[in-house]
This record gives sequence, structure tokens and C-alpha cells, in this order.
Amino acid sequence: MAGKVPKKLKRKCDNRKQALGAVITELRLQKHLSFHEVSSQIDCDPSYMNGIEHGTHNPALEILQAIADFHKIKLSLIIARAERKYENCSKKKS
Repeated sequence: MAGKVPKKLKRKCDNRKQALGAVITELRLQKHLSFHEVSSQIDCDPSYMNGIEHGTHNPALEILQAIADFHKIKLSLIIARAERKYENCSKKKS
């Protein structure tokens, strides 16, 4: 899937799944990759990967670990970033 990969995408963080998806999107964009490219590397359906990034799919632990391994980052760090993003998003709405 060739196409221009944006430098930044605005993702919602109204709930924990959306915040996790936003963090996963940020990691992908840092490498200038499409979600198709990442899904291919971690052996995941592209529509499922897109759903994870948009916070509409609840990813299995195996998929989360594959994403972490692909990005060479600890899964716990991804979770911690998502928690911070969700908390900061919640504070903005208060």
C-alpha cells in the first residue's frame, strides 16, 4: 500500500481503547509507516489494525506484544503512555 503517511494524526482519547490506539498510531508515524505496513509485519489483518488505532477494537495480548516487539519498546511502556494520554485527555474535559 503505497501512499503518503502523515507526520501526525489526531486521534481521540475519550476512553482507554482510544488512548491506546493513539499511542500505537504515534509509534507507527514515528517510523513513517502506514497501518498496512505494520499489520503486515505483525501478521494482523489491516482492518483489525486500523480498528486498534481508532480505539474500536480491543486488541489481544499477542497482538499488543507483537506491536511492542515491532517497535522495539516494552509493552508496559506503551500501556503507561496510553494511561497518561487518557488521564490528560480526561483532565482537559473537566
